[in-house]
Amino acid sequence: MTRAVPAALALLLIGAAPAPPAGVEYAMTPMTGANGLAAIDITLRFAGDADGTTVVELPNAWAGSDKLYEAIGDLTAEGGRIAGGGAPDKRRIDHAPGAPITLRYRIAKLTAADPAVEYEKARPVLRPNFFYIHGEGALATLEGRLAEPARFRWGPAPAGWRVAGSLDSAPRFTVNDAAQGIFIGGTDLRIASRDVGGQKVTTVLRGRFPYSDVEFADALAKVIAASNAYWQAPAVPYFVPMIPLTGWETGAMSYGGTGRTGGFALAATPNVPMTDIVRLLAHEYGHRWLGGSLGPLARPDAAEYWFTEGFNDFVTNSVLVRAGLRDEKEAAAALNELFLRYASSPARTKPYAALAESFWQDGDAQQQVYDRGNMLALALDSQASVRAALVQMAQHPGRFAPGETQAGRFLRVFPALTPARRDAMLAGTPVDLLGNLFYACGPLRWQEQPRYESGYSAEEKDGVLRFETVDTASPAWAAGLRPGMRYVRRESFKYGDSRVPIVMRVADEQGERVLSWLPRSEERVRFQQFELKPKAGAACRKRLAGN
Repeated sequence: MTRAVPAALALLLIGAAPAPPAGVEYAMTPMTGANGLAAIDITLRFAGDADGTTVVELPNAWAGSDKLYEAIGDLTAEGGRIAGGGAPDKRRIDHAPGAPITLRYRIAKLTAADPAVEYEKARPVLRPNFFYIHGEGALATLEGRLAEPARFRWGPAPAGWRVAGSLDSAPRFTVNDAAQGIFIGGTDLRIASRDVGGQKVTTVLRGRFPYSDVEFADALAKVIAASNAYWQAPAVPYFVPMIPLTGWETGAMSYGGTGRTGGFALAATPNVPMTDIVRLLAHEYGHRWLGGSLGPLARPDAAEYWFTEGFNDFVTNSVLVRAGLRDEKEAAAALNELFLRYASSPARTKPYAALAESFWQDGDAQQQVYDRGNMLALALDSQASVRAALVQMAQHPGRFAPGETQAGRFLRVFPALTPARRDAMLAGTPVDLLGNLFYACGPLRWQEQPRYESGYSAEEKDGVLRFETVDTASPAWAAGLRPGMRYVRRESFKYGDSRVPIVMRVADEQGERVLSWLPRSEERVRFQQFELKPKAGAACRKRLAGN
């Protein structure tokens, strides 16, 4: 007996377009031309909102940069119509309820030069032979749908190019996570991998550094294994790219990184020592928890950077000792640098709200946020184990209210940090440490020395850096530095420490010369220093490792 199939059902069976998958699918494709890279094409596929209107949020402001949407062009939508008007960082798409939408756009603004020490990481770096893109500067998101699942795929790579990104191995992620990815491609990428706890750790380098790719990958693997042990956490895949920065040719030294979904992104001048890179690797991997899985972040984020960044620096020193990448002498030296830098900072007593407000514009404010949190963690660790509290937060997230921030959760699991003590720190009350904090290693003692003062100011005009003012009462003047001289490069210096001379090559109409002076003022600074016992040994290493 033949049964008739209803017309509506027949359409579903033979002619209807398949429903788009849940969430958002991203695709990224590098496009090349006669002169190399010409553009990055980005595609989003998703189901439109049920009410027939979907609002697309374009990249706007992040990491101190704004108007990021200006890099986006050729925006089109299949399955709907882009409405005119509205805010410059938003686009409204009108469509049938739940209709499948394909959004396409292009980033075609090539960067004028290779990234230098002051480059804006929020803006996509597009050069003829490579690209380096933080998701916040390139990936559009959908209003109200950041928590939806997301997928990512690469389009075809041009001949001779390799591409890689932090989302490639991420098992599950959301739209918000995708927008915090890192993406790299080029003709000269060197990709390596290591197995850590059964998971793949990938490194991607371009350019040349004073250490080998093998040393870089091995150090990262040790950092990740030690961090997982510190947090008592399982291994996960991780992705770490690093690009070189220009400017080191004239003595500039810079390095920095940003935690990403499934990894972290690095950039450094080739003259940065491996020890500094290793410290940064440990700090950035620590964002898997601090600033990551430990709970919601404050809004704005900087409001609790004293915890997510400062406590992360506290953990970093322990992790490096645990990994065997710092011995007790190196750990003590790192702590002594912290103590001097914290005591000498012109931002030491500023209210935290002022530090947070100028975090991305003021280097002293930014460093003080890290150091103040680190000092607070060290002070608290003399009363109870900070590590134990952090591990408790990591292993038992269900004990906290869903909206409670990470710093708020820590206050609940660490009673010694009372609201009054936290508020004193936020107000700028200096944090002093107990002399027996590192009882197995040696005492902390108070010292004094002249405050660091370079003695000059400089200004760059038309690509030439010249000394604008020189204090006539300073050691810089006594050494022969004069206004109008041209800066060539620093031979050596240690910012913040008046005991270490500045050695600088300068030039004037008489030619180049090397000047040297102690960067000190008449004012003195009082600070604590860690005096390591001659035979500290295993007990000291255990204490420094957070055990």
